[in-house]
Amino acid sequence: MVDNRLKDFKNFLYMAWKHLNLPNPTPIQYDISDYLQDETQRRVVIEAFRGVGKSWITSAYVCHQLLLNPQKNILVVSASKTRADDFSTFTLRLIHEMPILAHLKPKDGQRMSKISFDVAPAKASHAPSVKSLGITGQLTGSRADLIIADDVESANNSMTQMMRDKLAETIKEFEAIIKPGGRIVFLGTQTEMSIYNLLDERGYKTRIWPSRYPDDRLKTAFGYKLAPIVADEDTKDGEPTDPQRFDSDDLIEREASYGKSGFALQF
Repeated sequence: MVDNRLKDFKNFLYMAWKHLNLPNPTPIQYDISDYLQDETQRRVVIEAFRGVGKSWITSAYVCHQLLLNPQKNILVVSASKTRADDFSTFTLRLIHEMPILAHLKPKDGQRMSKISFDVAPAKASHAPSVKSLGITGQLTGSRADLIIADDVESANNSMTQMMRDKLAETIKEFEAIIKPGGRIVFLGTQTEMSIYNLLDERGYKTRIWPSRYPDDRLKTAFGYKLAPIVADEDTKDGEPTDPQRFDSDDLIEREASYGKSGFALQF
């Protein structure tokens, strides 16, 4: 029986960060976590600046989902197979290392690799508890209650309009994979001609956390997508939204290195 306090993902995230010897989660990280655990939203896009910890937060969320319901099947998809494997490997390590997750460690006879593993209480199923794939891998035949699309768009697969069109068609396959009532979560930042812009037309709800508080012009540009924790601040234009991660000096250095347009897309 899971302690009621642990049913709130933010409390579990705090425990995971303590286990990893990280500082306490920041207000922005908690806000992302709250949005991530809102299961009333079945199709969501989380766009947040590089380095905020989107993938780490979502790996912890996968563990939390399996803690609450070990019968779930979760598929992790990234632009490269290596990145997807890194996500599932980190998730498996949390399961092996966190005492509260010890009962989820795969047993003999179950799948147990970094690319495909079961949790101990899971019943026999064609689909593993967690599976990782590259976006160009064999998606057909997979089944999942939760699909995590972690940075499926990269410079290599969205360089031309033809490549972007192909990627946009590929991610449609998620709808054939997801089980009834399941969730699809996209994580990422944007390229200039981002496929994430198409997801609104497909019924996804996007929320954006920029690295700096936007001025009125940018607030208008972001519109309803801007996270309320950022949008509701009226006196901090240009200041860091998450100074515990990146303070003003750090952001200025990164902007100088990236260039204004590159920085705007990544941060």
